[in-house]
This record gives sequence, C-alpha cells and structure tokens, in this order.
Amino acid sequence: MPAAEWKAKSESAEYDRMRQRLVTAAWEFACDNGLRRLTLNAVAEQADCARSSVYRYFDNKEELLGAVWQDRVLAIGHELDAEVRRWNDPREQIVRSLYLAVTQVRSGPSLELFKALLVNDEQHMADIALEYIPRIAADILAIDSIYAEARAQGLLRDDISDEDILRWLVTVAIALVQLDSLGNAPEQELAFLHRMLVPSIFKPTG
Repeated sequence: MPAAEWKAKSESAEYDRMRQRLVTAAWEFACDNGLRRLTLNAVAEQADCARSSVYRYFDNKEELLGAVWQDRVLAIGHELDAEVRRWNDPREQIVRSLYLAVTQVRSGPSLELFKALLVNDEQHMADIALEYIPRIAADILAIDSIYAEARAQGLLRDDISDEDILRWLVTVAIALVQLDSLGNAPEQELAFLHRMLVPSIFKPTG
C-alpha cells in the first residue's frame, strides 16, 4: 500500500486528537521513565494503541520528539503568560519571560529532550537553535503581545528588527540553558539579563 494512503489524514479533528494523544503519551513516559527509555513501542503502550498507529502519525522517533518539544514550548508559553502579566513594564516582562522560560526548560526532561534533538541533527547547539527555535520562541516567551504594546508605546529601538530581537533572545536563552548554576542566584541572573537585553532591545530611558 502506498505510504500516502497508509498515513493518517491530517485534515480532520480525529487526526488532531490522536496526534496530540501520542505526543502527550510520549511526554508522560519521558517524565516517568526518562527520555533514554522512550521508544515508539513505549509510546504506543502509554497511549494504549497499536505500534502501527504511531507510525501513521510519525515516521520515526525523532519526528515524534520534535512534536513533543514543540508541544512543550507552547505549554510553557501558556503557563508563563499569566506570570509575566504581573509586571506592567515591557522591559521587565521580556526579562522575566526569558528567565522563567529557560528555568522551565531546564526542569524535568525538557532540557534532555532539547539536547537529544540537537545531537540527532549532529549540529552545534546554537546553530540548530537559531534556525529552529525562532519559529516557536514567540510562544514560549509570550512576547507577541509584549512586542505590540512596546511598539505602540514607542519603546523599542528603531534600528533593530523584530527578527533580530528574537534571534538575540534565543542566543541569550541558549547561554542560560547551558549554565549549571541557573536558578542558584535568581536576582543576580535577572540583573544580568537586564544588562544583556534591555539596552539591545529598548530605546534609552531618560
């Protein structure tokens, strides 16, 4: 049977439900057992479906892991949005959202998952991240609306594009992800982020 006929059809609510079921099962298994023990068989068992069903939605484990990572990014973004809104200043919102996002990624198997994807691609962490993460970084950092508000208030620098800002945020985030000491001194780390981010993104004050 041709692969196109065997694969699940993407234009249906059932497709979305089953795909999400598999992604959720993969994440739950990784949380309980670690990413290294995750296999397509394990995902099928966790989702209570046949192994062949997993292949109808994902060609291989790497494709499934990519979907899990994107799902985690979106979930973290939703979790952070309410927290970030505690601050009114867009400068503080962007600093806090980046710090909280990286802290979340480093908890549980999220960081292990991220590194696994990069190792599979056999490219340097920064090279991959700068190509892959910007597609979904606006969600994890909850900065779409922050950008809009900051632009409307005339706070962002005119000589830097939104794309450049996003790439800079990703670069700083990667550096934080790789720090073993992250979270040991939150106030110092937040002060560092203020120095790294605010002058590069926002117009000078005063």
